Amino acid sequence: MDRMLQIVDKTSIVHASKQFCKQSGLDPTVIPQSKCIPENEIKEKLKSYEEILSVAGFFMDRFLNSIKDKGIPLLISVSNEEGVILQIAGDQLIRNVMDKAGFRVGIQFMEEMSGTNVVNLALKYRMPFELIGDEHYHHYFHQAVCYSVPFSYQEQDKLLGTISIMTSIEYEHPFFLAMLITMVDSIERELQLRKQNSRLNVLNHILINTTRNGIVATDRNGIILEFNLYAEKILKNGKESVIGKSVSCLTSINSFIDQVLKEEKKFEDIQLSFMDAESGNTIVCLFDALPIYDQKGILIGALGQFRDITDRFESEQKIRYLANHDELTGLANRRLFKKRMTNEIENAADSRKKLAIVFIDLDRFKHVNDTFGHSEGDHLLQQVSDRLKECVGSDCDFVARMGGDEFIFILPGRDTYESIQTDAQAILSNFERPFMVSGFDLHISASLGVAVYPDNGKHLESLLICADSAMYQAKANGGNNYQIYTPTMYANSHKRLFMENALRKAVENKELFLAYQPQVDAKTGQLLGMEALVRWQHPQLGIVSPDEFIPISEETGIIIPLGEWVIREACYQNKRWQDAGYPPVKVSVNLSGKQFAQGRIVDDIRQILKETGLEPKYLDIEITESMMMDVNHSIQVLKELCDLGVQISIDDFGTGYSSLSYLKRFSIHRLKIDRSFVQDITISSSDASIVETIIVMARNLGIGVIAEGVESKEQLEFLVEKNCDEVQGYLFSKPLSAEKFEREFLQRIKAKII
Repeated sequence: MDRMLQIVDKTSIVHASKQFCKQSGLDPTVIPQSKCIPENEIKEKLKSYEEILSVAGFFMDRFLNSIKDKGIPLLISVSNEEGVILQIAGDQLIRNVMDKAGFRVGIQFMEEMSGTNVVNLALKYRMPFELIGDEHYHHYFHQAVCYSVPFSYQEQDKLLGTISIMTSIEYEHPFFLAMLITMVDSIERELQLRKQNSRLNVLNHILINTTRNGIVATDRNGIILEFNLYAEKILKNGKESVIGKSVSCLTSINSFIDQVLKEEKKFEDIQLSFMDAESGNTIVCLFDALPIYDQKGILIGALGQFRDITDRFESEQKIRYLANHDELTGLANRRLFKKRMTNEIENAADSRKKLAIVFIDLDRFKHVNDTFGHSEGDHLLQQVSDRLKECVGSDCDFVARMGGDEFIFILPGRDTYESIQTDAQAILSNFERPFMVSGFDLHISASLGVAVYPDNGKHLESLLICADSAMYQAKANGGNNYQIYTPTMYANSHKRLFMENALRKAVENKELFLAYQPQVDAKTGQLLGMEALVRWQHPQLGIVSPDEFIPISEETGIIIPLGEWVIREACYQNKRWQDAGYPPVKVSVNLSGKQFAQGRIVDDIRQILKETGLEPKYLDIEITESMMMDVNHSIQVLKELCDLGVQISIDDFGTGYSSLSYLKRFSIHRLKIDRSFVQDITISSSDASIVETIIVMARNLGIGVIAEGVESKEQLEFLVEKNCDEVQGYLFSKPLSAEKFEREFLQRIKAKII
C-alpha cells in the first residue's frame, strides 16, 4: 500500500487520545509507565519473531550506518502487534534517557498507561504516524519527535507490529518518516519473499511469479536460464538476447555469479547502480547472488536477484544533504563549515599562506522581520545568500550560513592582510545594492568580523571567538564596516556585545522564563501573592544571572520590551491559574526606571490587562524610591495606575531618595522593606530600629508593609511582633518555576479548601 497517500485527521486523533489518557487518570507531568511482560512470555515472543527480528535488524543496522556520521542521535525499535517492544537499537544517550522511562525490551505500550504515543496509534489506525513535541501526552517527551510505521505480511494482510524512530525535536524532519516507510517496505518484501520461498519451489516461484524483483537464473555452467522483465529493465538486455548464453555477457554481475558457481559463495545486499536510458535517472538496487541446490543438496545453478531501493537511496541522499546544508538558502550549514574549516586548518599548518574567516551579521535584520514578517525575512536571507555566493572567488573559497542572519566565509591561501582586506571589502560592497522586500527597495548593511590563522588562533573555536569579537566591534562602530581582530576587542566589550545581542534574541527564542517567589501573611502563613522574577536560560551559557543581564538591558533600552514581556507573561500565568480554579492572589512585577519614565506605561499595562483578562487588583507593580525623584511625574503616573485598579508597592524601601513628606501624596498600597535591613534585624539594633520605624510609619499612613529576604524563624518572629503584614524569602521558598509553584503552593491551598 502507498502509505504516504493516506489522509489522517491527526489533530482529532491526538486530541481523542489525550482525552482518553486524561480520563484514564494519567498525569502528564510524571514519567510514563508501561506494562512489563513476564520473562518467559518475552522469550516465547522473541522466539516466534526470530526471523522477523532478523530481517528488521538487518535493515535497521543499514539505516543507522547510513546516518552515523551525520551527528543525528536517534533510537529505533521494533514492537509486535500488541505493542510489546522486542528490539531496540540506536544512540546510547537516548537509550539511557529512555531507560529512565522504563523503555526496554519486554515492555508493552498501552495507551492507558503509556499515554499518547506513536506505537499505539500506528497499530490502532494501521498507518504511519508521527508525534512532535507536545503532541505527546507526557511532558517527558515534549522535546522528542517520534515516528512509527506498521508492517505486516502483505499476502495475508496480517499485522505484525511497528518500526519506530525517536529523536530530539531539533532534528524533526519528514524524511525520517519517508525513510521509515521505505525500510518497512523492504522488510515486508523480504518477509514476503522468505515466506513464499518456504512454501513453493524457490526457482519456479521466482522465475514465474515474481515481478517486483529483477531475477537472473543460471544452470551449473553459468548458462542463463531465466531473465525476467525487471532484469531486462535494469540490465538493458532483452530476454531473448541473453537466454541460453553465458552469464559472462552480463558484466555487472558476472563476477558474483561466477564465484557462486565455482566456490558456492553467497552474496547479499550488494549495492549496484544502473542508468535508466529512458529517464536518465539512476536506479539503485540491492543485489543478491545465491547458489541453487536440488533436493539432495547438489549445486544446480545460481540465482541473481535485484531489489530496487532507489526511493530509499534518494531519501538517504536528501537526509545527507540536509545534514550538511541549510534548507532555506542551500548554503553549507554550521556542521559542514566546521568540517571544512578543520580541514583547511590542517592544510594551512604547513603553509606560509594565511587562512581567514569572515563572520557576517546583518544590521537591523530584526527590524525587517518585525515590519514585513518572517516570510519576507526569509526571502531577504535567500537574496543575501545569492549575493554571497557571487563573492566565492575560487573553488577553495567557502561560504556557509551559521543560523539566523549570520553567515561565514572561509578564505584560504591568502598572501597578505591586504588581500584579506580586499576580500572583506568586496563582500561588504555586495550590500550596496538594495534588496527587494515586499515590493520595496530596501538597503540592508552588514557587519563583518575577520580572524586570521595562525595569527589570531590555531584552533577553530578560538578563531570563531576572534571573528565574532571583531564582528561585534564592527557593530559597535555603527555597522556597515569590517574589522580585523585585535586582542583589545575581546574582554569586557566582547562579552557585553555578545550579551546584548543574545539578550535581544532571548524573548524571540523563548529563552526567558519567570520564577515565582511566594508572599505570605506574616502571622498565618497564608499565601497572599507571589513576585514574578525574570530568568534567562541561554542555550550555551546556561542560566545567566539577572545581576549580569538586567544592567545591560537597562543601558541598551532592551529593558522596555523585556519588562513588557515580563508583565504580560506574569498576567497570563496568573489568569491561567485563576481559570484553573486556584484561589486568586496578586502577582508582583518589578518596573524598571525606563519603563516608568516612558509616557505610555499606563496604556501598556491597561492593554496587557485587557489582553490577558486579569483583573487589575491582582497585579502589583513594584517601583523603587529612586524612580520617583521626578515627584510630579511620579504622582501623576501612580495616580493613573491606581485609578486603573492596579496595586502599587515601593520596592527596596529605605535605600533610595524619597522624601517622607511626599510619601503620603503617592498612590501606593504597600512598602517593601529591603533585605539589607531584614538580614540583621536580630543582631543589629540600628537595623531593627529602622525596620520598626518603617512599619510604624506605614501603619500611620494606612499603607501595608512587606519584608523581603526573610530567611530565619527569628527574623519572622521579630517581624510578626512588630506587626509586619507580609513576608517573603527563602524561609518559605526560593523562586520556583511556574510548574513547581503551582504544585507546591497552589495545589496544596486548593486541596485544603476542598
